[in-house]
Amino acid sequence: MKATTLYIVDDHQLLIDGINSMVADENEWEVIGYANDGAEAVRKVPVLKPDIVLLDLEMPVMNGMLAAEKLLKISPQTKIVIITLHHEKAILEKLIKLGVSGYLLKDTPKEEFLKGLEIVRDGNKFYSSHLTETILNVSSLSVKKETNVKLLCLLSDREREVLELVAEGSSTKEMADRLNLSPKTVESYRKNLLQKLDARNTAHLIRIAIKEGLISV
Repeated sequence: MKATTLYIVDDHQLLIDGINSMVADENEWEVIGYANDGAEAVRKVPVLKPDIVLLDLEMPVMNGMLAAEKLLKISPQTKIVIITLHHEKAILEKLIKLGVSGYLLKDTPKEEFLKGLEIVRDGNKFYSSHLTETILNVSSLSVKKETNVKLLCLLSDREREVLELVAEGSSTKEMADRLNLSPKTVESYRKNLLQKLDARNTAHLIRIAIKEGLISV
């Protein structure tokens, strides 16, 4: 499988080296460049076309907020993941509205950091687990207070659709027809849901989904 390309934007070389070291032994990731400020990233990203940009917020010349806004316009195929120490509601809310794909705190453990990159690579959103309370208070997310945001972020958009249909009692064939998928693909999504939610069977899956606020009842 082709490695997912990363581009790191941070004014601290220590952090750049740390991320490089973190992914060095992982064949699925490849760092193809880095910049020390937002302006440099805005110049280089459209040329290098990385899959994911890891972007700090506080930098000289051009901050990460402005760089994210520009990159999302000039390089829409590139996913933006913020890496920062900040977890203020106002900052997070603005970045979510801009359309960033992820928000990782710099003290995020390696396992969660890499899992977050995988989720973003697969086309979904990911936010550090320490941000759960902040995310619950961001009105633009429209997430109920009782929703387990960490679990919700682990599910792809399609998996959430399948979960809703499972809860409605739809058969595999009905789900396949409704989602325009093959029955085999639907079964694959069901299997993924059982694994991700640590459910023993369909009934247990639905109970967990209701308890964690992942589906409407």
